[in-house]
Amino acid sequence: MTNPAPQQPPVRPAAKSEPAHLTVCGVVAVVFGALALVLSFIPIINNLAAILGAVGAVLALIALVGTFRGKKRGKALSVVAAALSVLAIVVTLMMQSAASKAIDDSVKESKGISTSQVGSAPAAKEQDAEGDVEGLHVKIVSAAKAGNDYEGKPTVMVSYEWTNKTSKNNSFMALAHAQVFQNGSALDTAVYTDAPAGYDAGSSMTEVQPNATAAVTVGYVLKDDSPVTVDVSAFLSVGDDSKVTHVFTLQ
Repeated sequence: MTNPAPQQPPVRPAAKSEPAHLTVCGVVAVVFGALALVLSFIPIINNLAAILGAVGAVLALIALVGTFRGKKRGKALSVVAAALSVLAIVVTLMMQSAASKAIDDSVKESKGISTSQVGSAPAAKEQDAEGDVEGLHVKIVSAAKAGNDYEGKPTVMVSYEWTNKTSKNNSFMALAHAQVFQNGSALDTAVYTDAPAGYDAGSSMTEVQPNATAAVTVGYVLKDDSPVTVDVSAFLSVGDDSKVTHVFTLQ
């Protein structure tokens, strides 16, 4: 009598591996990148586009890492998302640079400064006592103690001499940004009840013709008796960082 052959255990089919899911970060990055690219062409609003583009670029990078490791699918989607996000940031920077230049050129033209000549012979960034800034030649003549202001505080009166280098009538106030510093802090403009000798309150607002020269006096409220630094730079200028400066010891 023969023994029955042992029965083999049933062979179970191999478990099917689940397909990798589409990367969510990649999908969100595409949406952010596309929206950022559209908004990047709109002035002011493109500030938001830069933020969306940066977020989209980070999400695209996360998505790419996941797809390269095989945990997610959608590698091409992630690459497109990264490209859109980076392009949105680049376009935003270009548009903001162009808008800034357009505003600067508009301000120059309103002052009578030729935009074609700006930058052809740039002045030194820092000039002592006398030099050129955008639209004018200026000389810091003196800085001396004057009378007290309306609150009884001591003041210094600064005298400037300037020449209008634009093609239009202009005032010192319209072309120059004059400041006086003491111990590193800007001084406030003084208001007098009894004007000191030689002081002309309206001199900075008086318009002069092209190539004409005029004198300006401005009072500032002192903090103490330490030296003061007078700085004159161009008013509302983006491209000109030159200035005229001088340090005065108060007498």
